[in-house]
Parts: sequence; structure tokens; C-alpha cells
Amino acid sequence: MFELYEARNFCHRLIRNGALIPNKVKTMTFSELANGFWELNSEFIRNERSRKDFNDSYVVISRQLSTVQIEPFFGKLTLDKITSELVNKWLLGFKDRGIIDKKTGEIISCYKNSYANAAFRTLNVMMTEAVKRGLIQNNPCDKVERLKNNKKKIDILKLEEVRALFPKDYRTVWGDKEIAFAANLLASITGMRIGEIMGLRGEFVFDNYIAVCGQYGNDGYQDCTKTKENRSIPLMPEMIAILRKLMIKNGNGYVFSLNNGNVPATRNYFAMELNKALNKIGISKDEIKQRGLTLHSWRHFLNTELQRQGLTISQVQSVTGHKSECMT
Repeated sequence: MFELYEARNFCHRLIRNGALIPNKVKTMTFSELANGFWELNSEFIRNERSRKDFNDSYVVISRQLSTVQIEPFFGKLTLDKITSELVNKWLLGFKDRGIIDKKTGEIISCYKNSYANAAFRTLNVMMTEAVKRGLIQNNPCDKVERLKNNKKKIDILKLEEVRALFPKDYRTVWGDKEIAFAANLLASITGMRIGEIMGLRGEFVFDNYIAVCGQYGNDGYQDCTKTKENRSIPLMPEMIAILRKLMIKNGNGYVFSLNNGNVPATRNYFAMELNKALNKIGISKDEIKQRGLTLHSWRHFLNTELQRQGLTISQVQSVTGHKSECMT
């Protein structure tokens, strides 16, 4: 019995001295987790790339979302303080946030649900990794639902509008912007993504087809497509001739270049010239916005036109590079 009393007293002394229960280790903050998380050479990215394929652009976009949308809200919180209720509040709050005019401080464009959901996916990936590392027990994102899809209905260019955009003499619509004309024409008959068009080099242009095996984005050229699968697209001699004409200046460099093939013209350049051409055939700026007409509209146009002409889903996918029937 005496030994029990001694043991009890010993424990009491430890409690008084704060030595019985170890000091709680400070939990990592979200900013500490985010530091370097989305760098291309980070441990997380290296581990992920050993198991799945994804583009550098995905990493860049995720880093931007983390920096601009996630860290300002969760950065100072320790990971164990990030609850599903807090995540839900943050996600719902996107409807009241948006792009701010630096001069007036007013919101000039509200965030779409698709953008909010992209930020949520990024947060989910990071919190899932925190669970794997043993930093938290549960991912608070698991109990939060994504926002409903509020994308605008896709409006496809009409066949007569496409014919008007590409008359026998392109200069009547495109002026002296031969590169913009050729890039949009190629997009209309191949459905190539704008990054794939920008990444097309003279060395991938052959006598009766082109090889789509790379893309050009914010981080420069990547020798792979978005889906990591290359494809060859047959072309009529007339289109090959247009590409060969551009190659006289640009050689085996980037076909759609304004500086002798060193780098391609920018995405903004092609978009701006497409809008000018649409204006030229009678589609106003307001109508372009209302219909959601962009460079990507060519993929929607071709996808629909090929199916209308009777091609099977698999045949259409072989041209557009879609991975799923749902996407097609």
C-alpha cells in the first residue's frame, strides 16, 4: 500500500511540474503545408508523377489557386482547425468574390462555380496529402459537396458563319493576318486545342498529315498533348500548302510564329484576331460574349460537324483527341 501512495505522490509532482503529460506539439499551419507544395520538383509532385500523368500546366494552375484563393483564407490556421464547416463557408463565399478593378475597388466579374470548384479540388488534394502524412486524421473536404455546374450553354458556330470566316480571299476578313487566318482554319478542320496549334512545329508537318505531339503553354513547349497521347491528323493538300507557305519564313520552328519560328504567337493574339474576324462578318462584340465564342469553339464545332456527317464516336475521338465518350 505504501508503494501505491508513493507512486501517486510521484505522479502528482510530475503533474505540478508539467512533466507527466508531454507538451502538445504545434500542428502545422496550412501555409507551412502549402510552402513549396506545388513546385515542379516538390516531393508531392515527384510522388504523384511516379503514379499518374499530368501536365505542368496543372501544377501551375494549382499553385495559383492555392496562392490566390486558398492561402489567404486558411493560411494562418493549423490544419486541425480547418473543419468541413469552414471549408463549406469558404466555398459558398465565392459567389460574393470576384475579379476586382484596381482603380475603383469594385468587383467587375464574379467567379463562376467552375472556378470555385477548381479551387476546392486543389484544397482537397492538399488536405488528402496531409492525411497521408499523418498531419491530420480526416480530410474536412470529404463532407463538402461541390457547387452546381453553372457553365453557360455552348453555342456552336453555324456552318454559314464558318464559310463566311474563310472566303476564297482570306484578306477580305482577316486583313494581312495570315498566321491568324491559318491557325483558325486549321482549328476548324482538326479541332486541335489552341496549345497544340501554338506548339505545331515545321518538323511535324508532312506531305499529307500533321503529327500532334506537343503543346505550347505558359511554361513553354511540352513534348506531349493534354491527354499524353499523340495523334496524326490527315489534311487536304490545300491546308498542307498553307502550312508550307508559313514554313518558308519559320522553317522547322513554330509554324504559327511572328519571329521566324523562335516562339509561337500568343494565345491572346489568336483570340483577338478571331474576334476581329467575327466582327467583320457581322457578329458583334456583345454577341460574341453572349454566345461564348472563343478559340475553343472550334473543337465544339468540329466535334458536332463530324458527328452530323455520320462519323462514329471513336472516329471523332481519333481526330479531336477526346478520351471519353461523355466529353465527345
